[in-house]
Amino acid sequence: MVLIRKPQNIALAALVAVLFVWNAFSANVMEQFVHMNGFAAVFGSVSRWLSMTGFVILPAALLYGEERCKALSYCAVLPFTLLGVCFSGNYFSVHRAAPFEIVSYALSNAAILAACVYLFFFEERPKAGAVYAKALPLLGLIALGVAPLNLLMQFPALMHAEPFMFHRFGVWHILFILLLIGATIVAYYYLRGKDRETRRMALFLVSAALFFQLAVRFSFVRLQDYQDSHGIVGALPLYVCSFGIMLLPFGIMSRSRFFQSVLFLINTPGAIIAFVWPSTGPVTIFHYNVTYFTVSHILLFVTTAHLTISLKYAPQRRDFAHLSYMIALYYVAMAVFNALAVRYGHGYDPNFSFVSASPLPIPFHLILPLHIAGISISPIYMGILYAVQYSLCAVTYGIYKLFARAAGRGRKPPAQREHVSMQGKNESAAR
Repeated sequence: MVLIRKPQNIALAALVAVLFVWNAFSANVMEQFVHMNGFAAVFGSVSRWLSMTGFVILPAALLYGEERCKALSYCAVLPFTLLGVCFSGNYFSVHRAAPFEIVSYALSNAAILAACVYLFFFEERPKAGAVYAKALPLLGLIALGVAPLNLLMQFPALMHAEPFMFHRFGVWHILFILLLIGATIVAYYYLRGKDRETRRMALFLVSAALFFQLAVRFSFVRLQDYQDSHGIVGALPLYVCSFGIMLLPFGIMSRSRFFQSVLFLINTPGAIIAFVWPSTGPVTIFHYNVTYFTVSHILLFVTTAHLTISLKYAPQRRDFAHLSYMIALYYVAMAVFNALAVRYGHGYDPNFSFVSASPLPIPFHLILPLHIAGISISPIYMGILYAVQYSLCAVTYGIYKLFARAAGRGRKPPAQREHVSMQGKNESAAR
């Protein structure tokens, strides 16, 4: 998995990503999936769903030459993008689009098509039939990764079915926690037989799907709230987990041990804590508030955990030491961004990374607050946030060291293994 440093490949991958994210600010991107009435609407929306796999497939094909993704670019992404464009009537009928949304839709599709055509004509195409056979299951997995998580919201009965209501520490909550554990174990057994580069590509594809879901959340909040977040400002990736999701693909691409160690130490415990105290509200498990929360946090935990488990990016003591000031700077930055959002956002407080209000039913944020330029902030509460986050990293680092030490004791040193092997051969020869 070596980065292809051709300027045109990098430019096309960046263009696909940037234009897609711009288009994701349109309400129609997500709203189309709750108005799938009639053949044209269903066919057009499903085609665009499969076209959106290009957000994951094309960077892997352009930047790393992944053969299955190359095959999928012109065997799946290209035809489904054309079909989606041909059935654009339903897309624009579900919500009145502003001029910039029409432009972003056209440019996003054009970038995807240009990348597919470039891969077909100017990059070497896979010749082995096995590549195309293996590409189909991969398309299915990526399609699941970019699935519209509001799809079932078009069925009112599912939105009010009491047996499917999500409650903290209820049956569904516990089931999702078990699912998080199970997904991590399944990923371990799937990846352990693969070489390092195959593991890296698998985690990169998952991280790209996570980024996709983060981007299309902007579309959802155009018309509805996500949990306690209102509008575009509330959906900005300025919370610990969403900030980690945004950085994850770049962390994997960078091959930086420090970058990936930091993501492991911060986001692995962050995903667990989010699961322990979710703020999804009284909705069913089919509501976007639950589906996005569950999918994003499970995949975030699995991916960041396997940065260390499968890619062997072991955090070191100096990484943990650097976090002492990095976490402090992060919370100061979040406090500044939150203050700006409150001041210029008509009083709406997005509470980025919980810097202005405690997520727990204990009002720590009201302890000796300071009032600056109309903004209230508690230095003591900020210190508590810092201490909790740094402590979580310390616990994660400590648990990692315990497991690493236990695994090291379970393996014989190379010299000892060689001695035992030679001893066995001598005994066999003697017999």
